[in-house]
Amino acid sequence: MNGPFAGRRLCIATMHGKERVIAPPLERLLGVHCELPPEGFDTDRFGTFSGEVVRRGTARDAARAKAAAAMDAAGIDLAVASEGSFGPHPHSFLLHVGAELLLLVDRRLGLEITGEDVTAETNHGGRVCSSLADATAFAGKVGFPEHALIVTVGEPPVRVWRGLGTEAALRDAVAAAVAASAANGLPWSVASDMRADRNPTRMRAIGRAAASLAERAATPCPGCATPGFGQVEVRRGLPCGDCGAPTAQVRALVHGCARCDERRELPRADGATTASPAGCDVCNP
Repeated sequence: MNGPFAGRRLCIATMHGKERVIAPPLERLLGVHCELPPEGFDTDRFGTFSGEVVRRGTARDAARAKAAAAMDAAGIDLAVASEGSFGPHPHSFLLHVGAELLLLVDRRLGLEITGEDVTAETNHGGRVCSSLADATAFAGKVGFPEHALIVTVGEPPVRVWRGLGTEAALRDAVAAAVAASAANGLPWSVASDMRADRNPTRMRAIGRAAASLAERAATPCPGCATPGFGQVEVRRGLPCGDCGAPTAQVRALVHGCARCDERRELPRADGATTASPAGCDVCNP
């Protein structure tokens, strides 16, 4: 296999098993040889979902820092790091959204290439509880025990029990949290454990982001041949199917290069050329 990545060592900056879904598409499409950082590499120092360590900066900042640390630890110049972000759906308070960012950093070529997956298929969530029954009811809604849980006391947490994957473990953690809460007057809560190796739903999302990253990294710029040609923006204004007025819906995708000014406008992937009048401010003000 030819290409700027073929035959090179690539370090996957993870301590939570993400290599299982990240390595296969990268090795297949780019020809890299994936490896893990040396034993003891700690990604939790860049932020934890349970709140003990707050992430600094954006998801891309955190992924960049992880990739840099992995390259330094492994003594190589190519790495991939992942960072997830979770929160309420912008259009429905009943739903949560998960966004996975994968960042490939190539120090030799001076490149950063991203792959992303954004989905409402996530079990992210949490609940302040007062009893084991509360915690058990929440657990039943987020895929427990296949998906692990976290129990915390305080906000930010002063006590944390992570990776709870059995009823016995959950029961013991809740008993300890109730006692700690009674002793110091702080509330306790239960939440989804969003670490990838404890959350199959999230692991699938990371796999989709990895496939997106691999495909993009394997695509050269038609102008300068730099790898990583892909979507950089969207253009809105899809015309209404009734009156022809521009709407807020996406009209076209713009693909671009990470190095030069090459840009190509592409039609929507679904082939739609008009929008429903229901989304038109003229027809449906």
